Amino acid sequence: MTSSTRRGKIILQHSGLKPTTLSTLSAVSRTSPCPCGSGKRYKDCHGAIRAGRQPATTDSLLDDAQAAFTAGRPRDAAASLRRLLEVVPDNVAAWNLLGTCLKPTDDAAASEAWWRALDLDPENAEASFHLGNRLREQGEHVAAIIHYERALRSAPNHPAVLNNLGLTLDEIGERERAEGCYRQVLAVDPQHTGALANLANLLSAREAIREANAVYDRLFAIRRDWPATVWIRRAIAQNQALDPNGAIESYREAARLAPDDMQVHVRLGTLYVQQGRYAEGEASLRRVLEHDPGNRYALSMLAHARQQRCDWGGLDDLFEQIERALEGENIETEFPCMPFATLAMPLSALAQLHAAQRWSRTIARGALPPRKEVSAAPGERLRVAFATWNTRDHPTMHPSLEFWEKIDRSRLEMFTYSLRADDANPFRRRAEAAFEHYLDVSQESVAGIAQRIREDRIAILIDRNGYTLNAREGIFALRPAPLQINCIGFPGTLGAEWYDYIFTDRFSVPEHLQCFYTERPLYMPHMAFPSDTTRLPPGPPLTRAACGLPESGFVFCCFNTSYKILPEVFAIWMRLLAAVPGSVLWLLDTGAEVRSNLRGEARRAGIDPARLIFAPVVPVGTHVARNAAADLFLDSYPYGARTTANDALLAGLPVITCAGETLVSRIAGSQLNAIGLPELITTSFAEYEALALRLATEPGLLDGYRERLRANRHTSPLFDMARYARDFEDAMLRIWAEHQA
Repeated sequence: MTSSTRRGKIILQHSGLKPTTLSTLSAVSRTSPCPCGSGKRYKDCHGAIRAGRQPATTDSLLDDAQAAFTAGRPRDAAASLRRLLEVVPDNVAAWNLLGTCLKPTDDAAASEAWWRALDLDPENAEASFHLGNRLREQGEHVAAIIHYERALRSAPNHPAVLNNLGLTLDEIGERERAEGCYRQVLAVDPQHTGALANLANLLSAREAIREANAVYDRLFAIRRDWPATVWIRRAIAQNQALDPNGAIESYREAARLAPDDMQVHVRLGTLYVQQGRYAEGEASLRRVLEHDPGNRYALSMLAHARQQRCDWGGLDDLFEQIERALEGENIETEFPCMPFATLAMPLSALAQLHAAQRWSRTIARGALPPRKEVSAAPGERLRVAFATWNTRDHPTMHPSLEFWEKIDRSRLEMFTYSLRADDANPFRRRAEAAFEHYLDVSQESVAGIAQRIREDRIAILIDRNGYTLNAREGIFALRPAPLQINCIGFPGTLGAEWYDYIFTDRFSVPEHLQCFYTERPLYMPHMAFPSDTTRLPPGPPLTRAACGLPESGFVFCCFNTSYKILPEVFAIWMRLLAAVPGSVLWLLDTGAEVRSNLRGEARRAGIDPARLIFAPVVPVGTHVARNAAADLFLDSYPYGARTTANDALLAGLPVITCAGETLVSRIAGSQLNAIGLPELITTSFAEYEALALRLATEPGLLDGYRERLRANRHTSPLFDMARYARDFEDAMLRIWAEHQA
């Protein structure tokens, strides 16, 4: 038996069957009647072709042919078989073996041989198996299935036949029957590698992730010398099971076996970047760009990796290439830019729109399923649901909990579909208590989750992830709810026609910028970004000494993550340090390489690297409280502060921001508006730098803003979550009424 792989599936090419109707002939006397049925004596008929030689028996010819075939000499084997068939044309075993010998060079002749065997023995399993294989290769799946099922009548439970029947059923969409075939094989032979590989592939495709990985583990425990396609399938399953290190090792092996497969290098580079192994990620992405210099995905991920490291060499050139690719009209590409990465790049709103639209085409192609319709019974509450993976210690989770807890259950029946497996973290526990229905769907397939949402009769489904890690974007493309909203998780348009609204406010998405969103803006009256006031611990603020800060001198602060810090804004920060003697810049510590690179940039700007102070990662409450030890929060651009701005304002730390045309650059400004400090919003770098310098050198001015912030804390909408919850409820009821109308 031999096997091959197609798209990671194991196809058995030779069954090793022992047909039930194989007749073998003993030695024939020269004076006996010829076995061919001519009525002549053997010496005057087929025996005459061996005149002058010791007559060969059919057994010996068949044995010779089998030996030659096994030794890799199919031509010699075919020659022996033809001699045998001249003598005994009804030898079914010879016809079957002849077909196998001819298959590599003469497919039609091979097929003719197997049909001849089947004519002689209509129930011959061997011939039916081979004909089934040939028909399957030709795309004649229904005919192939008939032959495989005929073979099983004579050879029930034969692993090779069941395996290939399963493959054929899988290819026509009968995956449940296909899975049954593979399981039947494994019931007979638990070590059958073909069935293990194909079952794992099928389970992975239907997102039965845990079982798929368990089957792959069984497969690789038996042997590891698989082609690249099998390693790739295993890597995909490992990544789906949140085992990125295992997936990386599998992709590395696939890259060794198929060094020119750019898809492997793309996926490997992505995983490296996601795991913070940026140098290794860049090596894989550069390999892709060597073969395909215009690969937009690799360009965007390479730029993102360098931003994560604050390694800015060649970054402007990457941004220019990405901008040209995105602002152009050519939308057909196998590797579109990664939309989340583009949010932190100095790109236009049009470029970000194109990035999202082109990415959406990788999620769903062709006609969408019909919109699910829901009718509410009289007196029934409106059913609204969040779908999210981030029920954990995550920046979008930190400000959300108090709002969720204050939603009025008499007005809305709230659901959450958690895409993340339960890990007993305190954020999840609090979210579970906040919602009337909290459903763990982490082990269900995309189709299964969508079906559950339909069955739960959800009227409004809110996506809290967008195009972010572990998001399961395909749920929304199946349109399981009548209205679907892009909300907070991805601060930009998703560019997909299956989203009806983007949850926002009039500062974040002003009317003149609506053309850059495929969703209709769903405006909250004050601000879209919620706040959880309970995350600020009681008691006095932390001292500078407790935070590792100097007791005197002005403290500029930015706790945004490293990939949001770009050279032009960092240069402004360095000029501020130069202009304000004794000042320091307090940043979030995201790793040794970032510390080294930013200190190097400071040195090149003529600033003592020691004036950059890095704050370690600490629990949420401690982090929020320590903001009060700084004097002024400097926002990044174009991807500005969201939760970090909210943290600072909650702790009483003034924030200045620069608002551009993209949503990610305007969220901090929205919060400043909501707390009554619009004067701290700038619209150019020159204005931003001048305002920061003025606040740092005019203590009375800064104290005035700090006092206004303290006073407005209890009266403005930003931290009034009871008001925010009512505004949210009103918005849900309003758009549902509009939808029904």
